[in-house]
Amino acid sequence: MNLTQKIRWTPPIRAGYALLMIVAIFLLGSFGYMLIEGWALIDAFYMTVITLSTVGFQEVQPLSQEGRVFTAFMIVLGIGTFGYGFGSLVAFFIEGELTDLIRTRKMEKIIESLRNHVIVCGYGNEGRHAVTELAKSNTPILIIEKNEILAEKLAHQGQLVIQGDATDDDILQRAGVATAKGLIAAVHEDTQNVFLTLTARGFNPGLTIVAKASAEASVPKLYRAGANKVVSSAEIGGHRMASALIRPSVVHFLDVIMSNQDLALRLEEVTIAEGSAFDDKSIRELHVRARTGALVIGYQRKSQPIEVNPEAGTVLQADDILLVLGNDVQLKNLQKIAGVRD
Repeated sequence: MNLTQKIRWTPPIRAGYALLMIVAIFLLGSFGYMLIEGWALIDAFYMTVITLSTVGFQEVQPLSQEGRVFTAFMIVLGIGTFGYGFGSLVAFFIEGELTDLIRTRKMEKIIESLRNHVIVCGYGNEGRHAVTELAKSNTPILIIEKNEILAEKLAHQGQLVIQGDATDDDILQRAGVATAKGLIAAVHEDTQNVFLTLTARGFNPGLTIVAKASAEASVPKLYRAGANKVVSSAEIGGHRMASALIRPSVVHFLDVIMSNQDLALRLEEVTIAEGSAFDDKSIRELHVRARTGALVIGYQRKSQPIEVNPEAGTVLQADDILLVLGNDVQLKNLQKIAGVRD
């Protein structure tokens, strides 16, 4: 039995359990007096109420010896039940469970309405950095995290999160994999990433899937499972260390422009929309640098290799992709002019 199958005795569950106990004790008292004393239902119920509430009203009718023993039993049982029920209700409100329940319901409604979002599976080192980068581009993000404590922490921080195993079909469907535009498979084990990629591809053939591979042997398996891009942490780490050794100034420059909050520059791809101001115009005619402040560093036409530092005479067409460098304001201006489609 996994975590999602275990019953957690949270305050709401305890409060519901206490309510059932209270109902049960009223039924027990009513039928008990009917059997022992031979009273009508209304008299038996009334006697049960005044007994459990300990108001001290006179007995409905004189009690037999057995009835007095039963009444004493009901008083003791009632005190314990009502005490437990009151404590459960206090916990329900004081421990913030009611607030959490409202927030959870609100989050579920938001998740159900998500479209063209990115699902990040696993909030480890890679997943955390992926979420940070996606947030910079205002991309709708949904996190699937197996660790219950971490998932609750993310929910408290305002993140859209589903607690559970990302390889589970039901969890993926709840995350809206069928309507998502992208998925990042960054769970701990490569075997889980392979299975996750295969499952997600089955639900959404057009989904863009980026998967993490810790071992080089997992890279071809992930591609066969349906990943569009596989990121090898070992390969990237090795290139990074070698580059830092032989070209430290370049690495430092990239760190500054990508991480410095004052500069906040980032690389972005902009798709040319049909009929936009960029459609059927040359890069020279567009004056991108003068109009937006962003810098065009690359260009790609569908199904063709990327052209770095394209010539000024290159004529752009609908669905062409410009690779640009700039801050958030510059990139937004460029996207607006290019007529970027959602």
